[in-house]
Amino acid sequence: MKKKFLILVPVRLKSNRLKRKALINLHKKPLIIRLTERIKLAKIPIDIVWCTSKNKDDDKLEVLAKLNKISLFRGDELNVLSRFLSVIKLRKADGIVRITGDNPLTDPQLIDEMIKDHIKSKSEYTYVDNIPFGTSPEIISKKALIKCDKIIKNKNLTEYLSFYLKRSDYFKIKKYKINNKKLIRKDIRLTVDTKEDLEVIKKIYNNFKGNPPSLEIIINWLDKNPIIKNINNKVERLDLAIKKNCKLIGDI
Repeated sequence: MKKKFLILVPVRLKSNRLKRKALINLHKKPLIIRLTERIKLAKIPIDIVWCTSKNKDDDKLEVLAKLNKISLFRGDELNVLSRFLSVIKLRKADGIVRITGDNPLTDPQLIDEMIKDHIKSKSEYTYVDNIPFGTSPEIISKKALIKCDKIIKNKNLTEYLSFYLKRSDYFKIKKYKINNKKLIRKDIRLTVDTKEDLEVIKKIYNNFKGNPPSLEIIINWLDKNPIIKNINNKVERLDLAIKKNCKLIGDI
């Protein structure tokens, strides 16, 4: 039986370090639109849903989604997992591709490759490591999401769902093996969390006239422009400080 997946993009306008970043202009269009354009390049036909909150601040996202004919779901502001579960129930999906709303250079080719590998390996959670931070999708089964709902202690921390899903004592995990060794570049940061991150991403989008090419070509361009590549190399990942609080029922 063919499996049905959805691309779910958790996004809201309330952010700690870079305010309203989803609406920031990237070569004449909002960041969240640029992200959506890029993931639409995946060859596997798959619906995209923005998952935002019921907070009034996020009304602008609903307006933007309607203008661009993009599906949107609104739910609990802090419990991201509850938004995911509501959408897969409504859409009768077997799993999701999780792509956070601050990663406009997510690799569409990886979406295709990782979905196929996830199905083949019968994994509950498929992820990739060691490529530029902010470019990798995650594939999560419906079974894993339901399990998360039962065993996660603090649902208000499910924005950091990856930390829970990497627990091999609870989930069947598959670490996707990258065939193209040129993509294995953990030294490069391509997410948007700070003004330094934004500067790097803007320079990439402007250089490629709003149509960034493959991840390999972007990496090659950054290597030829080390001053740009290093703009955000000292930015700290705040999410790592949260990891110790991401506990499951049964943890001490």
